[in-house]
Amino acid sequence: MINPIEYIIVIPSYKRSETIGLNTLRVLNEKKVPASKIFIFVANENEEMDYLDNVDKNLYNKIIIGKLGLKNQRNFITKYYPENTYIVECDDDLKEISYLQKGIGETRVDIQKTNKLYPMEDMDKFFKEAYTRLIDNKSYIWGIYPVHNAFFLSDKITTDLRFLVGPMFGKINRHNPDLLLELDEKEDVERTLRHYKLDGSVIRYWNVTIKTNYYKNKGGMQSENKDRYLEAEKSANYLISIFPEYTKKWYKGVKQRPEIKLIAKKKSKYIV
Repeated sequence: MINPIEYIIVIPSYKRSETIGLNTLRVLNEKKVPASKIFIFVANENEEMDYLDNVDKNLYNKIIIGKLGLKNQRNFITKYYPENTYIVECDDDLKEISYLQKGIGETRVDIQKTNKLYPMEDMDKFFKEAYTRLIDNKSYIWGIYPVHNAFFLSDKITTDLRFLVGPMFGKINRHNPDLLLELDEKEDVERTLRHYKLDGSVIRYWNVTIKTNYYKNKGGMQSENKDRYLEAEKSANYLISIFPEYTKKWYKGVKQRPEIKLIAKKKSKYIV
């Protein structure tokens, strides 16, 4: 394994040259992540020129031309870097990275009501500690809690099957074809399942989360003009067919958006 100090930050980005500096790059800069560790992956030469013109060069190391489409870009990144590279992937529209200060009280609800979220000040330290947890638990990927709401977070870290949301995760890179993605919509669910099926372990921090506007910001997948409900339905059906032992489909909210529930076959294991 490589030295954890040598982690890199990879940001797949599409049509967000005017906002990436105000969001993810600003956040990483404020959180003590050296610009030398940050690499932006764009879809083509036109996008490259756009980013070179609009993004502050002091906030990143290099812009790299990859592939169009989130799935294709994620797979390109995996193949681009050598095995065992410690990669932290971030979306281009992160607004804050936060950690939980656990509440106090006699009951679970009392504790949840007094939970508080604070901005994480030293992401460099966090990324290095997360690498150590991967090594100690023989895992290859870590993720965070998907909702920026203190009430739902808890002061624990687990290694059983839990959803690792796509906007920020870290992995020890491997070129195993079983880890390559087939989906754009729900690619984070697919990645979680592929790692868990291969390794029997994924690490989730229930006490760390990010603030971002899921499905709302201009650019990214929104720029591809796809019917995201239809894509979600197709992706859910695909995941159930490939991972029937770990998945169940359900429909969320008023819009009845197709979602996947992960089914843990093992008892939840807490490492903190």
